[in-house]
Amino acid sequence: MSYRFIDVGEVEPLFNGRVRPVRKALEIESFGVNEFELAAGSTTYPEHDELKTGQDELFVILEGSGTMTIDGESFELVPGRYVYVTPESKRHIAPGSSGLRYIAIGAPAGGVHGGRI
Repeated sequence: MSYRFIDVGEVEPLFNGRVRPVRKALEIESFGVNEFELAAGSTTYPEHDELKTGQDELFVILEGSGTMTIDGESFELVPGRYVYVTPESKRHIAPGSSGLRYIAIGAPAGGVHGGRI
């Protein structure tokens, strides 16, 4: 098959509606991708690194606001912001007063894209 598509509403949410497993729904094997929705005041996103998985991660902020802390440095999350994090960095996300919706994309660190742009 050369392509697949889904609408977010078709992806059954997990973990009390916080995570939509997009990778699984699209049967992607080469990288991970999930959509997260954190309610205002939620404390469910744990501080962690990706040393066990060796994954680089890219976070794409879709809606809402929040704060991300990476290795002790905090900054604001706003729609349209992209955040790249290497496996060894500790990361934590705290949603703002309107909640936060974002996509997380992960792939093995050290791979080379080789694309044109």
